[in-house]
Amino acid sequence: MSPDEETDEKKPAEAAAEAEAAPAIGPVAALFTAALPGLALDAVQGALDVLITVDRKDVHKVLETAKNDETLAFDFLRNLSGVDYQDAGLEVVYHLYSFTLKHNVTIKARVPTDDPTLATVSDLWRGADWHEREARDMFGIVFEGHPNLVPILLPEDMLDHFPLRKDVPLAPLEEWQGEMLGANMASAGYIPPGSGFDVTPSAEGE
Repeated sequence: MSPDEETDEKKPAEAAAEAEAAPAIGPVAALFTAALPGLALDAVQGALDVLITVDRKDVHKVLETAKNDETLAFDFLRNLSGVDYQDAGLEVVYHLYSFTLKHNVTIKARVPTDDPTLATVSDLWRGADWHEREARDMFGIVFEGHPNLVPILLPEDMLDHFPLRKDVPLAPLEEWQGEMLGANMASAGYIPPGSGFDVTPSAEGE
C-alpha cells in the first residue's frame, strides 16, 4: 500500500473521529434562533453551556429577548466578564441562568480595542451595574447608557491603563505600587523577583 493510499484510508476515520468529538449543540440554541429570526447567531456547545456569539450592535436586543421571551426566560445574570484577545479585540461574556426553566447559556460579543463600546444591559439586570463597572476598570470597555459608569475597583485618577489587558506594562505598575505604598510595600503580599524591593520570605507569604 502506498503512502497516498494510507492517507486516503485515514481521512474518513479522522473525519468521523472529529465529528464524534464535536458535541451536539444543546436545544437552547434552537430556542434563540426561533425567538430571533433573521439575526446572526453563531452557536457552539461548550463544556456546560451553549455559547452564542453575536454582533455587538445586537447585544441589547439578544439579551432583552433572552430575559423576556417566555421560551428563554433568563431571569438571572450570573456573571459578566471581559477577555482580551489582543489583535482580535476584546470580548464581553454574559453568563445567564433561568430559574424558571433551569437552563443556562453564554452570550459573547467582540469589540475592537480602539473602539471598545457596546450597549449596557444594566436596564435588564440590576446586577450588571457593578459587573459593567468592573469590566470598564479592568479592560476599558465602555457600556453606553450605563447610569453611573464610574470606577468601582480603581482610583478615579487611574485612567492610563487597564490592569487585565495583556498589553499592560508590568514594570510601571510595580513602580506605581512602590510609590503608593512606600515603606509598606514589603507587607503588600508576594513581591516578584526583580521588583527592586528587598523583602523577607515571611513577608512574601512563602
